[in-house]
Amino acid sequence: MIRDYARKSWPTRDTPVYDAPLLALDFELDGLSKDAHLLQAGWVPFAGRAVTLCEARSIDIRSDAVLDDGAVVIHGIGEQRAARGEKISVVLADLIEVLAGRVLVAHAARIEVSAIKRAARAVFDVDLPIRSICTLHLEQRLNPNSPAREAYRLANARGRYGLPDYTAHDALTDAIAAAELFQAQMSRMGEETKLSQVER
Repeated sequence: MIRDYARKSWPTRDTPVYDAPLLALDFELDGLSKDAHLLQAGWVPFAGRAVTLCEARSIDIRSDAVLDDGAVVIHGIGEQRAARGEKISVVLADLIEVLAGRVLVAHAARIEVSAIKRAARAVFDVDLPIRSICTLHLEQRLNPNSPAREAYRLANARGRYGLPDYTAHDALTDAIAAAELFQAQMSRMGEETKLSQVER
């Protein structure tokens, strides 16, 4: 599986964004510390102006940890539900398979990239290379004069483009929300925008 990931055909950095295969991803975690537990993954492939909802996935990830009460209030995944989740090795294998050949898109993408890399080291003992686009960073470039940090939160950023409100803190919903936000951002940047202009 790791070998297949490495051998996959990847878009060049001069590929127009609208022609590039992308994967919107979100994780729900037990807090924001670097060793926070992964509790849920949601992803959806997309390209150009189409989000492929029939290929979307939402998976609870098994954890036997004592979870942070504050985080449980936010994402709604308690210890009983977490204990019934899928093994991280299974979730990670599925994610790596669908991510192969695609550029990851996420809001605050460093969280998702760091989590995948940490899990890949723990489960498969590899340093997985990941190409990514951060819609948060891109929004700061497109609208640099917003006065408060909250203005760049996913829901607030979507609001600037007239996108609908979604219930936050469900991994798949947030992944779809990030994909739609990225498509709206690309409508501002133009059809000739290349991956090199938006990748981190």
